[in-house]
Amino acid sequence: MGEFVLFLAMFVQALSFIFVKKATEKLDSKQLTTIMFLVGSIGLFLISLITEPTGINQMTSAPLYVYLLFIISGVLATGVGYIVYNAAIQQIGAGQTAIFNNFVPFFGLVFSALFLNEKITTPQLVGFVFIVGGVLFGTGYIEKLFAKKRTKIKYKKERRRT
Repeated sequence: MGEFVLFLAMFVQALSFIFVKKATEKLDSKQLTTIMFLVGSIGLFLISLITEPTGINQMTSAPLYVYLLFIISGVLATGVGYIVYNAAIQQIGAGQTAIFNNFVPFFGLVFSALFLNEKITTPQLVGFVFIVGGVLFGTGYIEKLFAKKRTKIKYKKERRRT
């Protein structure tokens, strides 16, 4: 069942990239992000009422700093992040932008080391190398770098002949 849920989540995310690309042709990325968050918040609120009917009563017992962290996290980390992400989809396309989703585990690892004093292990570093390599190959950066070097070498050979 877990594999199916994971497949469904990735399928829905892929669909969302296509819809975001289409929607950013007519809407600004900030407008689109606002609509996405509004629809998502309403949906999650309704689901939470069904799955956790006593959840609203429990929310009122949290200290004030929890609400402040919740708001700051929502506005800065999530809101600004998605505005930039949707703008990237508008500029470079859904396929190229989706490649950068691979950086999510890397930033999770870095911030857990910074804020939670987690230790970064050798397998995690190896994974980081694979992530960066995959992103560099996936965006075509490596191919462009090799093509640039070939052009320089070809230019130097031609200059020697003349």
